Amino acid sequence: MSRQKKFGSLAMCLLASLASGCGGIYDASVTGKVTLEGSPVPRGTVSYNPVQQGPTAYGLIKEDGSYLVRVGREEGLPAGEYRVSVVANEESTPNKNPSLPPTPGKPITPRWYRSSKTSGLNATVSAGANKIDLELTTEPPTDWKPPKRRRR
Repeated sequence: MSRQKKFGSLAMCLLASLASGCGGIYDASVTGKVTLEGSPVPRGTVSYNPVQQGPTAYGLIKEDGSYLVRVGREEGLPAGEYRVSVVANEESTPNKNPSLPPTPGKPITPRWYRSSKTSGLNATVSAGANKIDLELTTEPPTDWKPPKRRRR
């Protein structure tokens, strides 16, 4: 085989491998809707924490309760088992002193959903598109215990 043909074949292989990676670096995607007692949660964050090693994925909750998970700027996440947490607050209010940050809104989601260790929410993410709706309730998981109060 001539040197030109070898180089041409190598260039074609390189282009083919680059084109096949244009879909992103993760093999799974997750979309869904977050509800609390049947009503959409209008804002907040969903976190997918891997049971094994891997990156944590996040999704911002839109006004209709829908979310799309991404790792950093990349849409999607690796397939695998995840523990899920949801943090949602009412809208923040402007501070009376404009040089200070706004006052955070009151929590919408119950405390146990704020940590993947206590939420009771688990997800199996398969390669390809996944639709995972998170139906939250005001009833705590059976094994949930309120954290002990700290003495001051």
